[in-house]
Amino acid sequence: MGKHEQLLVDTAEIGNTTLYFSYHIRHEIHKIYPNKFVNREDDPNRFRIFNTLYELPGIYILACIVDFFSNHEDFKKVDNGVKSGDITMTYMSVYQDVLAATDYVHTKTGPLKTETAKNLEKYVIKDDRLPILLDRMRLHGSKVFLATNSDYTYTNKVMKYLLDYDEKRDWTDYFDYIVVDARKPLFFEGGTILREVVRDTGKLQIGSHTGPIKSGKIYSGGSVDVFSDIMGVLDKEVLYIGDHIFGDILKSKKMRGWRTFLIVPELAHELRVWTEKQDFFTQLEDFDANIGEIYRNLDSSSNKKPDISNIQKAIRDVTHHMDMAYGMLGSLFRSGSRQTFFGNQVMRYADLYAASFLNLLHYPFSYVFRSPAMLMPHESTVRHEDRLPEEAEVMASRSRDFKQAEDRRKRLQRSDSTVPHLYANTPHQLTQIMDDEESLSD
Repeated sequence: MGKHEQLLVDTAEIGNTTLYFSYHIRHEIHKIYPNKFVNREDDPNRFRIFNTLYELPGIYILACIVDFFSNHEDFKKVDNGVKSGDITMTYMSVYQDVLAATDYVHTKTGPLKTETAKNLEKYVIKDDRLPILLDRMRLHGSKVFLATNSDYTYTNKVMKYLLDYDEKRDWTDYFDYIVVDARKPLFFEGGTILREVVRDTGKLQIGSHTGPIKSGKIYSGGSVDVFSDIMGVLDKEVLYIGDHIFGDILKSKKMRGWRTFLIVPELAHELRVWTEKQDFFTQLEDFDANIGEIYRNLDSSSNKKPDISNIQKAIRDVTHHMDMAYGMLGSLFRSGSRQTFFGNQVMRYADLYAASFLNLLHYPFSYVFRSPAMLMPHESTVRHEDRLPEEAEVMASRSRDFKQAEDRRKRLQRSDSTVPHLYANTPHQLTQIMDDEESLSD
């Protein structure tokens, strides 16, 4: 596990989080896990993976508390925590308390939303391009659907602030359907009871709403099945925009097959480093090329192991400087030459991702986004002009062209008379229809 891939906390050995503020943690981890492999199935409750921005404050608080008590003169370290007289605090209990505290902060009456609502100008970024984009979406014929886990009172205050450019226009006019208290990711599964919100009081109507869903009304709970039926759209026709890799993107993709757009604000900084620190990336490519040259003329008969220690040290030095350019924890998307856990999830579940969904203003709504070709290792390391030795052809060729097909059919005429459809015809047009190509034909 690279140090930037994810924070995986071992609740049995959490005392080692005192080293979170030090980069000497690698050898400590190696002592506990010399195999560099963690089988979570043996004890699934022992580990907790933190991999979202939502959990970052909890990680920081957890590290600070463990560091404080582990170094406090009144407390002594024991196997599973710290002790002072008759008071014992296990690392598991610290972890549970921090989780409970962060959960409380995010509740409806917790201090996070309360303080945010009091200081919207300070905590909420307002952009006058937002109403423009929402209006253009609807003018283009799209149905705009807002689903939030926040309660009505908080949502109403935030949305009023974001969309108060026209005093005669209510913020709900920018959307076709609105759902608060959606409880994502449960919203994408079984869902909850659907109720209408009484805007004058902010309370919910008694009983479950079973009638038609109306524009301008606000609803609480429900499920994605209900609203998909109401909107009358196919799952592949939905572009879902969210900022939570699990609650928004992963679940909507896996459960519904929606097109997904992940908002990653940190991407702006990632791109700044990518462009301003290009020399670091070039140096790493040069080091890889140097190692390739050293091993070029060696094969399995070679007994001497080349000394590449200087190159490896140089790679570590450049990688460290590159990581520091991103920040103390390195890149959000890349750990050395590998993708981070987060980066891997983005590539797998997000059809689009950007620092802001307002980037859509710069594209016509008929635009078809096509991802660049992703080369596999055997494609990226072998050039088109290279010619492989004959012994590399371990299987008969499956290539087809029309002349070869005709020659082979002549040889099989006798068999054709007794075995129907022995040899498939070579197709004269493309037989695979990808999602983006299907969109082009719509």
